[in-house]
Amino acid sequence: MDRESRKDPSVPNFYSVAIPGTEEKGALITLLFYRWGIFENSLKKNPQAPCISKREVSKDGTLGDFKARTYEEVANLARVVGSSIAQLNMITEIDPQIKQVPPAKLFGLYVPNCEEWLLCELGCYAYGYALVPIYNTMNVTAVESILIESELTVLLVHSSTLDSLLQVFDRDNSGVQLQLIILVGFEEIPEKVKNKKFKAKFILWDEFLKKGEKKVLPMTPAPIDSINVISYTSGTTGIPKGVIITHKNFVDIVVVTIHYADTFCDLKIKSFARHISYLPMAHLFEKTFVHAVYLCGGHIGLYSGDVKKILEDIQVFKPTFFVSVPRLFQRIHDKVMGTVSEAGGIKQWIFNQGLKTKISNIVKNGDYTHRLYDTIIFNKIQKLLGGNVQWMFVGSSGMDPMIVNRIKAFFGIPVMWGYALTECTAGASIQVLYDTDASQCGGPLPTLQFRIRSVPDLNYCADRKPIRGELLMRGVHVTPGYFKNKALTDEVLEDGWLHTGDIVEMLENGSIRIIDRIKLLFKLAQGEYISPTYIESIINGCPLIAQSFISGKPDEMCPVAIIVPDEERIKFWKNENGMADKTFEEICKTEKLRLAILEEIAQRSLESQLRGYEKVKAIHITHEPFTVENGLLTSTQKLRRHELTLRYGPHIDNLYNEIKI
Repeated sequence: MDRESRKDPSVPNFYSVAIPGTEEKGALITLLFYRWGIFENSLKKNPQAPCISKREVSKDGTLGDFKARTYEEVANLARVVGSSIAQLNMITEIDPQIKQVPPAKLFGLYVPNCEEWLLCELGCYAYGYALVPIYNTMNVTAVESILIESELTVLLVHSSTLDSLLQVFDRDNSGVQLQLIILVGFEEIPEKVKNKKFKAKFILWDEFLKKGEKKVLPMTPAPIDSINVISYTSGTTGIPKGVIITHKNFVDIVVVTIHYADTFCDLKIKSFARHISYLPMAHLFEKTFVHAVYLCGGHIGLYSGDVKKILEDIQVFKPTFFVSVPRLFQRIHDKVMGTVSEAGGIKQWIFNQGLKTKISNIVKNGDYTHRLYDTIIFNKIQKLLGGNVQWMFVGSSGMDPMIVNRIKAFFGIPVMWGYALTECTAGASIQVLYDTDASQCGGPLPTLQFRIRSVPDLNYCADRKPIRGELLMRGVHVTPGYFKNKALTDEVLEDGWLHTGDIVEMLENGSIRIIDRIKLLFKLAQGEYISPTYIESIINGCPLIAQSFISGKPDEMCPVAIIVPDEERIKFWKNENGMADKTFEEICKTEKLRLAILEEIAQRSLESQLRGYEKVKAIHITHEPFTVENGLLTSTQKLRRHELTLRYGPHIDNLYNEIKI
């Protein structure tokens, strides 16, 4: 297929080709290729190029411009870090208990995105250590579980995560084997550490570096089939499980991401690339893009650490592309639409005309810009991301196609979708640049095979159209298994095929559309299955709604919802509705707000062509948001449905009782 032919994703088999003779449709002919030396590749080409930047901070705490370290400076520091780790003589090999995966020396990271994170990562790779990152949002029980299972002896800890670690130490746990805690973000050992006796020793970052500064050891990189990282997924239920990612897995996903972006999307991630790193480095999604920029000799900007200032960081750093999750795009969308609604009158009318025209042009011919409307309306929005962003990428979870198209129109650039799991090194399918169908997430990467497996119990069949069923995949960046968990490995991996647990539809052009997780689908009384995440993605587009949780029962005829209103939008809504003196909590209890939200849900359901049995008929409104801290979200911002069901079970019962009255 020549480059021009790749610009029409509507043609049959554009994204994938079924292998003749396969029992169930959906597998791909694969192209395998490897390359080693992600960071070293650019170090050799241009050692003086800017590599990692962070914002300067004045004595009064004011943030300044980004100051960069070159590839050569970063390489030298990484060697010092790696040499320091090696000379600790505290880390021994741990057996992952998975076939064909050799034992590994594990180094722990319990810090947010920061320069020390990246230096430790590179230092570990240079000296043969594997990483065990821990999300800084994980609860104490999860942190304790990871420390015990991984048998970590050395852990990098930040000032923002120290208290959680000390809570682990306060528990009666003989399984935690930590010997050394390296502190980042402290000028001296804090009193709360000095005043208690711990099994582990605490040292500051600068002290840790001294051995490596005195003696830099020869590098000893690990072989390509060894462990790169054990990625503990936060999970929507239960204790996190450790997904093993080898160097072979990770190098492949980085290289194929760049190859795919260049060959199929005309996206050049080259030496001028600038990436703002704010999504957790503990997540393979962020880690992949950081290393893709390394491979091309680009520039990483670390956000300042305050999520509230992320837009300021972006505007100062001026990235050339932007990678995020649906939650942030949803916030940007709601902010823009809310501001326009408040303006009202002729301004709102002109904006709506411009938005309608741009979306029409995007869907019909892939034209993202409009000379008039961009000049008078949308250029201001585009400056929110610094003004240099050429494309955006959305991952992690589903998003309402209407919102995707609006974001494309706001910024005048492509917004591409991807689908992935931690188990496939955070890369499985990607849309091409020219695809304007926001309801699907593209086709398989060249190094993967897809297979659709029938799920008769749910009435999904892979041998008739529409081709629907559970997605299976295999390829060179699929995990070899779960750390110390052969039973789960055998359950999820069958003859190399990874059972994703996701129900998908294979479209005529070979792309896939995610329907839902098998375990999340539920049946209503009339025998129809409901996809809660799909309905949530739609009603979350309502102006008054910030978050939603869809629930249902097998003996009921419709779903119901728990709703968290958008507090910022409610501030304006209450003034417009004569309730200016009421608090957010009081507003959430009013019948007027309940009816207003139900009206918005009905309108969005109509626009999105939800079927009758998919429409929400009753809601309970709560002022308490779903957060990681209150246990209702995972560290990757996904709903913990079991916990939500337990917490709001009585309200859900009441909603169904109301419907029956």
